[in-house]
Amino acid sequence: MPCSLLYREATVIASFHAITYRQRVFSPPRRLAQAVEGLRFWRPLNIGGDFAWFREHPTRRALYPRLRPDFHRWAFYAVWEDDAALDQFLERSPISRAWRDGTAEAWHLRLKPLRARGPWKGMQLLCGADTAAAPEGPIACIVRADLTLRGTLAFWGSAAPGVLAHIPRDAELLAGIPLVDRPYTQPVSFSLWRDVGSFAAFAHRGDGHHDAITRVRKSQASLLDRVSSGRFLPYRSEGSWQGRNPLNEAAHRAPSDSRHSSAQTAKIGTPGG
Repeated sequence: MPCSLLYREATVIASFHAITYRQRVFSPPRRLAQAVEGLRFWRPLNIGGDFAWFREHPTRRALYPRLRPDFHRWAFYAVWEDDAALDQFLERSPISRAWRDGTAEAWHLRLKPLRARGPWKGMQLLCGADTAAAPEGPIACIVRADLTLRGTLAFWGSAAPGVLAHIPRDAELLAGIPLVDRPYTQPVSFSLWRDVGSFAAFAHRGDGHHDAITRVRKSQASLLDRVSSGRFLPYRSEGSWQGRNPLNEAAHRAPSDSRHSSAQTAKIGTPGG
């Protein structure tokens, strides 16, 4: 689906927040886009595990128990007018205060849109702010599918279990989090990759991902029209996921050659990290 003209300021950014609460949260904050200054889109997404763990346990027996909601772990995807709006939210909002005081772990990642497509409003709002320029360092990807009943059965019955054994190693896939918007019918994935080449090798050149898409398309011919995706430049990372800061680690592993300018390196990772 072509981009709409909903919002076209070049300063628009997105953010991704992975939160592990100390106590179960059954109803996270949802309707914030009209209540928070500078916030254009906000969506809580339930976390369904970790791709690195599934890579080591690539079986239906490991996958299916984790399809149940985990009310301790939520992710939040947001679109902001600019960095200043996100800064104010993280510094002053009651939600951010609750993240600081009531969580076992929190990871906050800022994302500059590179490419956005699909019908989901969370991607439509990035149209006009995205750019075709691809970074030479890490990239982040978000994919959301809207499945029919037949597509849902194909996705969870064969596609998802089949792709588990093909999940790349940590050196390529820096972080991967399976998510759910609407249970079962709207799966979402967040992934952070070493570079564009690592992502392309998995998405376009590997048999596992291609075979998974083919399986679902046999049951849902409209699949590609109902998939929304975005690629992002991750430029600031704070906190941790699974005890580590994936983007900060990538910056420290990056070779100090001409491909990585000092300006780019300074933006990647936690301040002072």
